[in-house]
Amino acid sequence: MANARKAEPGTEKATNGWDRRWCSVEAPREPASLLVQFSALLPPCGRALDVAAGAGRNSAYLATCGLSVVAVDRSRTGLERGKALAREKGVRIHWVQADLENLVLPPSSFDVITCFYYRDPALYPRLGAALRPGGLIFFETYTLDQFRFAGGPRSPAHLLEPGELLAAFRVFAVVFYHESWKGRGVASLVARKRGRSEYELASRTALTGP
Repeated sequence: MANARKAEPGTEKATNGWDRRWCSVEAPREPASLLVQFSALLPPCGRALDVAAGAGRNSAYLATCGLSVVAVDRSRTGLERGKALAREKGVRIHWVQADLENLVLPPSSFDVITCFYYRDPALYPRLGAALRPGGLIFFETYTLDQFRFAGGPRSPAHLLEPGELLAAFRVFAVVFYHESWKGRGVASLVARKRGRSEYELASRTALTGP
């Protein structure tokens, strides 16, 4: 189960901002194209974690694929919209309102983890540890190239450096990686956590170098 500490005052302000956003915009209903494109890789059953789930579009999709889904987001309003979508789709999802910066994830607990349009480098190792060996991570969010285009975050703290996801998950087996700079700046990653012995060897190699 995903747990979280009580939100700090600064994160409460961010939470209120996301609540206002989900009240004022039409929530996307279709799953991320990256997730659909590689849906054949999803296991027929197992546990999935959707981090920064927003209004639940990816959570609902994972549930329709047969996975038991935990959806985590700081916005109560976003999660309420996700619950409505889940009811419409006829799927059950465990919804968790949590401060993502303090999210506590038990190790080796999930077969699939998704994180779309949220950046927190401190979260990367926790996501990797929470995946079971052989598990998949789907990660996509804006890069610094987004400054060249309208929309998206305006703070560098919310934008990926070049190659950041590859470096963060360098001990994983990369299935797909792409950085786009045409129309918008986005990096997309699909990677599989290696088996235990492979993962431990890759981790040691990454720390010590060739």
